[in-house]
Amino acid sequence: MSEVNVEVVRRSFEAFARGDFETAFAAHGPETEWQTAADEPDTQTYRGLDGLHQLVVDLADLWAERFGGQQRFETFIDLGDWVVAPWTARFQGKGSGLEVTVDETYAVQLSGGRIVRVEEYRTPEEALEAAATRANLG
Repeated sequence: MSEVNVEVVRRSFEAFARGDFETAFAAHGPETEWQTAADEPDTQTYRGLDGLHQLVVDLADLWAERFGGQQRFETFIDLGDWVVAPWTARFQGKGSGLEVTVDETYAVQLSGGRIVRVEEYRTPEEALEAAATRANLG
């Protein structure tokens, strides 16, 4: 089942990166949660499919051309009910015009073949540790 989970995450996040939200969100359960990185100034948890749509709006407010394939996934690490997905991208600030390289890692929990939680971390090591801890608690 875990290979299936990796493929679900891959398809969903590659679709998200290119702006195909219908495909991306189809992989999420109705009660899905997306927790932004703890070090962000406006860290929050987006809940449900409506929350995911709000996440897209919030990201589009920050970055010019946020969606369109700039995000590149390095690998998808299979941890059973969790998949860890490091990525990197180069974005341009919408207001400032400044270009930044963003490195982040998603820890993604699945249940019944659907994404039920996404947590953002700065490094693969942080995401791997968090996913391993949560998997042992679950």
